[in-house]
Amino acid sequence: MGKRSKRKSNFIVQGTILAAAGLIVRIIGLIYRIPMTNIIGDEGMGYYSFAFEPYSVMLLLSYHGLPTAVSKLTAERNGEGRFRNSFRVFQAAMLLAILIGAVTGAIIYFGAGYIAGGLNNQPMSAYALKVLGPTIFVLAIMGILRGYFQGMGTMVPTAVSQIFEAIANAIISVVAASYLFLEGKKYDLVVNTSSHAAAYGAAGGTMGTFIGALVGLLFLIFVYFMFKPMLSRQMKKDRTGRKEGYGRLVNLLVMTSAPIILSSVIFNVSTTMDGALFSSIMQGKYKMAEDAVASLWGIFTNKYKIMIMVPVAIATALATSIVPDFSEDMAAGNKGRLVSKIHHAIRFTMMIAIPSAIGLSVLAKPVLTMLFHNVSDVDINLLRFGTIAVVVYSLSTISNAVLQGIDQMKKPVIHAGIALVAHLLILGIMVGIFPTSIYGVLVSYIAFAVIICVLNAISIQATLTYRQEYIRTFLLPTIASVLMGVAVYGAYYGLYLVTKSNLWAILLSILAGVLLYFILLLVFRCLNEEDFYSIPMGRKLLAIIKLFHLM
Repeated sequence: MGKRSKRKSNFIVQGTILAAAGLIVRIIGLIYRIPMTNIIGDEGMGYYSFAFEPYSVMLLLSYHGLPTAVSKLTAERNGEGRFRNSFRVFQAAMLLAILIGAVTGAIIYFGAGYIAGGLNNQPMSAYALKVLGPTIFVLAIMGILRGYFQGMGTMVPTAVSQIFEAIANAIISVVAASYLFLEGKKYDLVVNTSSHAAAYGAAGGTMGTFIGALVGLLFLIFVYFMFKPMLSRQMKKDRTGRKEGYGRLVNLLVMTSAPIILSSVIFNVSTTMDGALFSSIMQGKYKMAEDAVASLWGIFTNKYKIMIMVPVAIATALATSIVPDFSEDMAAGNKGRLVSKIHHAIRFTMMIAIPSAIGLSVLAKPVLTMLFHNVSDVDINLLRFGTIAVVVYSLSTISNAVLQGIDQMKKPVIHAGIALVAHLLILGIMVGIFPTSIYGVLVSYIAFAVIICVLNAISIQATLTYRQEYIRTFLLPTIASVLMGVAVYGAYYGLYLVTKSNLWAILLSILAGVLLYFILLLVFRCLNEEDFYSIPMGRKLLAIIKLFHLM
C-alpha cells in the first residue's frame, strides 16, 4: 500500500469487494427485518422508519462525505510519498468527526420528542429516535477509519466491519424488539392504549443499530493497531519534509466533503419530507388514523424500499471505489482512460441492475409471501410495478460518483435540488388528489431518481464530451433480462407444482435465471475478454467459458 505504482487495483475489483460485503449486509438486513416485522407489525416498522429518516439526515452530516474526503486526500498524499501528511489527514478528520458526531448525536437525542411529534407528526416514533443519538457519534468515528483504510488502498477492513456490524445489528434488533414489544404491551394494558408495544419494539430495533455500530468500530480499532507498525515504517521513509497544518487540512476536508454531503442530504432528505408530507395529508385531508398511516408508510419503507435497495448496494459499493480512482486520472489528464472507466462502470452497473429489477418484478408475490406475514395486494403491486427504481437509483448513484470523481462536485448538489423540488410537486399532486396515495409516493420516488439520471448524463457529456453507449449498456441487457424474466416466471410455477415448496421454487428459478441471463449476455456479445480480466476470478471463469465454446 502507499505508492502510486502499487495502487493499480482495478476499481471494479475494489468495488466488487465492497459489493460482496454490501450484498451480504443487505441480505442480513432483509432477513432480520422479517422476524422483526412479524414481531412488531407494520405499525412498529412505521415508527421505526419515521425514526430512521431524520436520523439518516443527521448521519449524512456526520458520516457521509468525510470518509470519501479522507480516502481521496489520503490516496493523493500516499501516491506522492507524503506519508506523514497522509496520517495528519487522518488525525484532522478524526477530530472533526468527533466534534460533528457529538453535536449531531446530541441534536437527535435531546430533540427526539420535537422531531418525532412536531416535524413528522408521529410522536410515538420518539422512543426509537432517541436511541439513535449515540449511534451517530459511533458511526462518525467509524467512518473516518473506513475512509483512511480505503485511501491506503484496501477495502477489506471496511467490508469485514460492515458484515460484523450487520450480524450484531440483526441479533440485537430482533432480541431487543421482542423484549421491548412485550414490555410495551404490558404498559398499554396499564394505561389503556394500543401503540406503546409497537413504539417500544421499534426502539428495540434501533438499539440493534447502535450495538452493531459499536461492534464495527471495535473491529476497525483492532485492525488499526494491527496496521500501526506498518504505518510507522511508512512515515519513517517519508523524506518530503514539509508538514501540512491541521487548519489547512480541516479546510480541505470540509471543502472536499461539503458537496458530497449536500448532494447526499438532498438525495436522502426526500424520504424524510415524503414521510412528513404523506402523514400530514393522510391525517389531515383523509382523516386517517395515526397508526394506519404508520402501517402504510411501514409497508412502503420496510417491504418495498428494503427489497429494491438490495441490488442497489452494488452500485453504492462501486461508487465508493470510483471517486479516488477517477480523481487520480482526472488530475493526471488521462482523459482516454477516464472515459473508458466511466463506460465500464455504468455498463457493469446496468448489467446487474436491469435483470435484478425484472427478476424482482416477476417474483414479487412469491418473494414477499416467503419473507413476510400478512402480505397484501398493496405490498405486491408496489414491488411488481416499482422495480424500475432499482435501475434508476443504481444509475443515479453511479453517475453521482462519476461527477464527484471528475471534479464536478457541485453538479450532484444542483441536480438533487432540482429533482427534490420536482419530486415534492409530484408527490403533493399525487397524494393530494388520489386516495390510493401510496402509489403516488411510488411515482414521485421513481421520478426523483429519473430526473437526477437525466441531469447527470447531460453534465458528464458536457464535461468530457462523452456519451454513454446504449446498445451493450442498456438495450441488450434489457432484452436478455426480459427473456430471463419470462423463463423465471415459467420455471417458478412449474417448480412449485412439482416441489410444492415456495422457497425451493424461488431459489431454483433464480438460479436458472442467473445462468440463462449470463449465457444470453455471451450470446448477445455484451461481454468480452477484457471484461473478465477486470473482475475477481475472471480469468478462470473465462477459461471455463472458452472450454464450452461460449466465447
